Amino acid sequence: MIGSQSETIGTPTAGQLVADSIRRKIVLGELRDGDYLPNEAQLLQNYGVSRPVLREAIRILQSEDLLKIRRGSKGGALVSAPNPEPIAKQAGALLQYQHTTLVDVFRTRAIIEPPAARLLAENRTPEVVDRLHTALQKEAESIESAATWGPAHAHFHTLVVELSGSNTLALFANIMSEITRAHTQAVIARVHDSAERHQGAEVSHRVHRKLVQLVAAGKADEAEKLWRKHLEETTEQMLRDQGSRELLELFS
Repeated sequence: MIGSQSETIGTPTAGQLVADSIRRKIVLGELRDGDYLPNEAQLLQNYGVSRPVLREAIRILQSEDLLKIRRGSKGGALVSAPNPEPIAKQAGALLQYQHTTLVDVFRTRAIIEPPAARLLAENRTPEVVDRLHTALQKEAESIESAATWGPAHAHFHTLVVELSGSNTLALFANIMSEITRAHTQAVIARVHDSAERHQGAEVSHRVHRKLVQLVAAGKADEAEKLWRKHLEETTEQMLRDQGSRELLELFS
């Protein structure tokens, strides 16, 4: 009897099964970003389910940000390709719930990013190098501004991983991006001396420029070593006085 109860609890609903089918079509590219789902009458016929079941499936996919409902005469269920933002937000909330400290996040970043810098140099293309140069330019333009430096700095770090060719590493980088950006801004806000703040930004920007030079030259060993040293130094510096601070405090 206990065994049959477990099996019953684990049985997906009809709405979940329909959602699974539509999700698979999106993942396989049979339904592309920006496509409309067939209208309700067609979906009901295709899946042989009731209207409440279909609407449950739509709600599930909406909650996963895979569908967006557009209202009006030309409205309908619009396909939205998977993206890391919803996952990153949920993961960030989970880390806060688990009372994760800043030092835990930054130590993890120091593990993930150096190998990504190596891959970046090994897998470089002209397009990748151009994107890095564009990010450097935006960073350079933001050095004087306390409000824009944090996002530009965090974006460069995320881009290093995103362009490395590893989708798995890129996902982890996106999860940590909001955390590191918020922390950078918090550190900047506490530095009242504009000259000191400017100097710190300049030092980081010089290292970033050096990394792009190494990547463009395909010097993978040197790129990894430079990025590891940079992350170890900045992690120690930024967390010297607040390493035990929890993410929950950062976002509260």
